Amino acid sequence: MSKNYCGKHEVKNKQPAQSSWLQKIQAFLAYLRRPKTVFDFKDRTKALLLLAAIILSVQYLVKIFVE
Repeated sequence: MSKNYCGKHEVKNKQPAQSSWLQKIQAFLAYLRRPKTVFDFKDRTKALLLLAAIILSVQYLVKIFVE
């Protein structure tokens, strides 16, 4: 008996459908509209700090390569 069979029934491996950028943006906007908790604020703060660190590091690298 192969891995794809469970008893008499075949187990189908469902792969999630690829999401488009529009769906990702809509999901993000829905996330922004949801009621906020302490954990949401902590996660957003971490995300903003990470985004700021990425922006600063890219600016630093561009500055190095331009000179």
